[in-house]
Amino acid sequence: MLNRVITFSLFWFTLVGYFIIPILIQSIPCPRWIIKIDSYIPFIWWMIIPYFSYYFLLILPPIIIKSKVRIKILSNVLIYSSLFCYSIYIIWPISSTSTLLLVKNNPLSFIHNMVTLDYLHQNAFPSMHVTISIIIGLALIEEKIQFQKSMYLLILLIFFATFLTKQHYLIDSLFGGLIGYFSFLYYKKLSIKNID
Repeated sequence: MLNRVITFSLFWFTLVGYFIIPILIQSIPCPRWIIKIDSYIPFIWWMIIPYFSYYFLLILPPIIIKSKVRIKILSNVLIYSSLFCYSIYIIWPISSTSTLLLVKNNPLSFIHNMVTLDYLHQNAFPSMHVTISIIIGLALIEEKIQFQKSMYLLILLIFFATFLTKQHYLIDSLFGGLIGYFSFLYYKKLSIKNID
């Protein structure tokens, strides 16, 4: 298992980029049409719980996926997907401030505050939360079919949580979902080709 954790930790290391880019790149205002669409979406405070479950999902692959080859392939696909998202952040670093301003005081405000750092009001498009959740969730379903219902539910909850907690605009989540799905198909193709 240690070998799988070490292999997968390359992806965990890649996630650091999410916190570095906003320091180096100045954000730009979000287009009005995106803000207008999100003004019709309600803020649902308790959805921060499934939003936060993403961090739990990040540690599962080396525990559940026993194949060293599959862990390496999954790690690589997640790294490529993350780098693709980062390249979009750098080209179009839209600010998420206008949606974050819609977060209201609630019983779980302390959790909202933990994931909303003052300097991290950009990197909204696409949602890496959704991209990574879909890739990992579907890869775990491929590995253990008995996780199918609970994993599909978790993926859906994380998807909806990203914009219902106002951590993202709806367009961020939709585009993140597309990247995640096509990245998973690439993972599946590589897994079949390199089955051990």
